[in-house]
Amino acid sequence: MPVILAQNLKRKYIAPAGSGAHIFVLLINISMIIAGFLIAYYSGGLWVKEKSYREQPIVNFKRSFATRLQGINSQTREPFEIVYSTLPPMNRAGGDFVRTPIVRVNKEDHNLDLLSDVIRLSLSFPVSEHEGITQVQGVFLFSYVLRDKVRLDIEAPVFLDYAAGVPGSRLTVDGRMRLELMNPLPVRGGVRTLGGESLLPLDTVVSGPELTFSRLLAQASAKNDTTVLTAMRTAWDLAQKGCEPDCEFVLDLTVRVPSEEVLYVPTFIEVCKFSWIQFIATVAFVAIFAIPLKRFVVTQQVVQSIVQDDKPAEKLY
Repeated sequence: MPVILAQNLKRKYIAPAGSGAHIFVLLINISMIIAGFLIAYYSGGLWVKEKSYREQPIVNFKRSFATRLQGINSQTREPFEIVYSTLPPMNRAGGDFVRTPIVRVNKEDHNLDLLSDVIRLSLSFPVSEHEGITQVQGVFLFSYVLRDKVRLDIEAPVFLDYAAGVPGSRLTVDGRMRLELMNPLPVRGGVRTLGGESLLPLDTVVSGPELTFSRLLAQASAKNDTTVLTAMRTAWDLAQKGCEPDCEFVLDLTVRVPSEEVLYVPTFIEVCKFSWIQFIATVAFVAIFAIPLKRFVVTQQVVQSIVQDDKPAEKLY
């Protein structure tokens, strides 16, 4: 005969309040919650203290830099140096060693998102044929801005220090700018500026001893949050004879700006949302083992309970 309707009959297990069966079921349910919380907490996934996201920063050259070239004069066999800075006190301290380079700056936007993907700097210093450059030092200042979850606006210094065993006519440096954070950044509090005043302040009176490259490097390293040039590759071109009167030393710096992984402190709402998901997922995992145990103990009358079935529906004739 065909089945025209099917109904499930429920079997209930009843126990007085405070009985062994009642206490056992309460302990199982409470244990699932406590075990889920403890597993989620000690596995490190309950209360998230830091998170990360990816963002390409806005990087621009501030047209502020300081350079020093050192070498040996092949005629006099004496060491010499060439210095230049956009900071006037540093040029005054350099005296007769100051030479003004020709500066060229070029920005490239490969994916047309109005953000600079590559910044190329070229500095051309006039030199004589007898001046052999063997060491190059420099600091170049960029602006570094984040505008997504974290609103950050800082000065990004790039330091160069290269020494060669033979005189050269060109140094090519290619690297990627990366953000180095001592601690995750907060997402609240407006635009965050780190590090105080600029390394090469134009509106502050400074003395000569405060403008050495070792002092500038120490000031940049003392900041908790700064930038570095990583994956740096260099190429050194040897000096050529017979270049007079157009001899020059060229410093080419290429700074690539990739997408950055930014560490930040999540908000309370974000932490609660993630913690709730972790807690529910862990309790569901514990319930896979706890519910069958509870069903076995109760149905097999390991703890005493009263069995009550639903009354079957009466037949209609």
